[in-house]
Amino acid sequence: MRFPAFQSREFILFTAGNFFGLNALWVNRVVLGWLAWELTGLASWVGIVSFVLFAPTIVGGPFLGVLLDRVDLRRAAILSQLGVIAIVAFLLILLIADLLNIWLLCLVALTIGITSMADRTIRFVLVPSIVGKEALANAITIHGINFNGARLIGPAIGGLLIAAIGTTATVAINLAMIFPFLGVLLIIKLRPREASKSKREAFLAEFVDGARYALSHPVIREGMLLMTVYSLTVRGVLEILPAIADGEYHRGAEGLCQMLAAGGGGALVASVFVAMRRSGPSESGISLQPYISTVIGIAVTIVLAATHDWWIALALIAALGFCASASAIDLQTSVQLSLNEAYRGRVMGLWVVLVIGASAVNSIILGFFADIIGMSETLIAASIIAAIALPIGIVNAMKWRKAQPPPA
Repeated sequence: MRFPAFQSREFILFTAGNFFGLNALWVNRVVLGWLAWELTGLASWVGIVSFVLFAPTIVGGPFLGVLLDRVDLRRAAILSQLGVIAIVAFLLILLIADLLNIWLLCLVALTIGITSMADRTIRFVLVPSIVGKEALANAITIHGINFNGARLIGPAIGGLLIAAIGTTATVAINLAMIFPFLGVLLIIKLRPREASKSKREAFLAEFVDGARYALSHPVIREGMLLMTVYSLTVRGVLEILPAIADGEYHRGAEGLCQMLAAGGGGALVASVFVAMRRSGPSESGISLQPYISTVIGIAVTIVLAATHDWWIALALIAALGFCASASAIDLQTSVQLSLNEAYRGRVMGLWVVLVIGASAVNSIILGFFADIIGMSETLIAASIIAAIALPIGIVNAMKWRKAQPPPA
């Protein structure tokens, strides 16, 4: 059977609830980005809000991983969902009362970032606690499709809603989308974790041990390096689409909606491609496919910087969405399959920092430089940096593969 993970009732429930929860997170992301653009008209503020939203993940993500290897996952997941619900409800009240300004928006973004920091990592760690080892590879891949597809499909939904019914109504719908995952968390049954049975060390000692494990494991280290290169360069383009759609092409909310839909469509096609192909990632190492996706993404970004045609730009954003999703799914699956269960929380905490945090750092850098030297020049510079960094990463990866076997 192609999808053995779906033999588990618990995993079906988790995937369905997770679909709504993940898309709600990213609908919220595009709402915050669009509000920043509406309030200021500056790409730099779009980048700042994106950075503030994900800054807690950058700072606290690695330490959170240590905590998740110690605590009750279900309880932590429920608390994180309740926190997200509270702050999104507060944003809705601010919009209804017409009290929102850019500083309050940054405060809301920071608070959402804190409450959702745990949420993203918990989702990764929960999967192996739901299915058995025989279906783990398939479950990780399906979760990767769900997670990475939502990163682009969710904003596309948000853009459509903003254009059709306005920002306030979109936030209200977004709030409702969070509840299905909370309901699932209250009823699913989790498998006991091996890590919970092991003897615990001091908090900082476990953090250092987890970081050392990740850096000494050739597959995990290679996956993290490639994800960092992609996130710090090309991936950030998809975080500043409000500034591209309206600032470069003057298309307003409708243009943003079309760009987000294009990126989401590309991500959806990538998800179908990953799900249907016969061979995929394994614990033996990183495949060639993420490297190919990264090279294509760099080339597409250069063409995007050079074009002034709206429809060509939409096609290029769709291609970026495809490359970003396909690469992230492959890398995440390889890393998850390679790591020791006792280190899962700590490694995935570091992974989320790279996936989310590096993109957030890049968005603020791209936003500032776009305001100073122009969007086209900024995108070309980002592509050049990626083109230089990628061969260096490939050379190092080749050396690591010839080194000692990964730690147990």
